[in-house]
Amino acid sequence: MRTGAARQLDLESQNPTPESFLEEIRAIFNSGTLQGAREVAERGLALYPDHPELKRLHHVLRPFEVRSVPGGRNIPDRRDTYEWLRQNAAKYKGQWVAVLGTDLIAASPDLDEVREAVRSRNLSALPLFHYFA
Repeated sequence: MRTGAARQLDLESQNPTPESFLEEIRAIFNSGTLQGAREVAERGLALYPDHPELKRLHHVLRPFEVRSVPGGRNIPDRRDTYEWLRQNAAKYKGQWVAVLGTDLIAASPDLDEVREAVRSRNLSALPLFHYFA
């Protein structure tokens, strides 16, 4: 039996209203069962296709889709960049930085200077821009 199926059967035996579906979705979601909430949202939307809140929850609870853009740039894993930012925050206070991996591409109080420095280099990926306040 699928997640949340027993609770869905209770809804089917009653005269469900959009509000009863919304209440059930929230109860299942709050119990930590995302799949069950998705299933109830789907059933509710099948019965009430024009109900705005059921439409919204059906959309919000749907599984996410991963899409690639042909010819687009890949975004690199930024964990090492975030670590670099943590370790170097004091050195670059009041400045914009562009960092790719653990490499500092440019640093300046002027964002336009940093952007120009990045544009002038042929980088394999887009760097992360960050301002240290």
